[in-house]
Amino acid sequence: MKRTVRFGLSAVIGLSAALLAWSAVAGAHAEAEQATRQALERYGGEVTRACVSLREIEPGDEISEGNVKVVEWASSLMPQGALTSMGDVSGLVATARIPAHTPLAEAHFLRDERAVQVPRGTVAISVASDAQHAVGGSLGRGDEVDVYVADASVADCLARAEVLDTSILAAGGGDLSWVTLAVDASDVSDVLAATTHGEVTLVLPGASVSRETAGSARAGDEGGEE
Repeated sequence: MKRTVRFGLSAVIGLSAALLAWSAVAGAHAEAEQATRQALERYGGEVTRACVSLREIEPGDEISEGNVKVVEWASSLMPQGALTSMGDVSGLVATARIPAHTPLAEAHFLRDERAVQVPRGTVAISVASDAQHAVGGSLGRGDEVDVYVADASVADCLARAEVLDTSILAAGGGDLSWVTLAVDASDVSDVLAATTHGEVTLVLPGASVSRETAGSARAGDEGGEE
């Protein structure tokens, strides 16, 4: 068989497969709409607008017109907190699995405010601390701090980290006893080792010295000791 013929057959087969897949999705959604219409005809009731999933939506998926459509839906079958316009849902990120052909509701996008949201590419670790070594205990979520460790008479800046939580924020008051930080994965071992070999101090960047500056200062001190 000539190569051009094989390529032509491959293109036809690929297009046919794509059309079948699209037809299956469209057919399933059409069946769901038909079931809704039949329910209305059988039981009566008012009709309203609903944002309905075109396919199964997984936690972490962003809502768009590619996976959600606004359709007519039986009011009696609407879930509590149902969302009814694309303006309400476009750009939201699902926090729960949404089955295909299901009306979207506020419950699909709820977040546990107590849960720690760890930024991508970082690792969450908790370090023991007190007000004296953490800017008086005034740190808030989202603050960026430099993590220093003091051993003997030398202070090393180990990493830049983001504050995710503190014992004060978690309990709504009291004395500071720990801070949870988001640290780059490459810095985790250094920070954890520092907690066992020295005293960790968290410094706000505005009052901190850069790692390069700190390194140069240490080098100068060591050179002056000769």
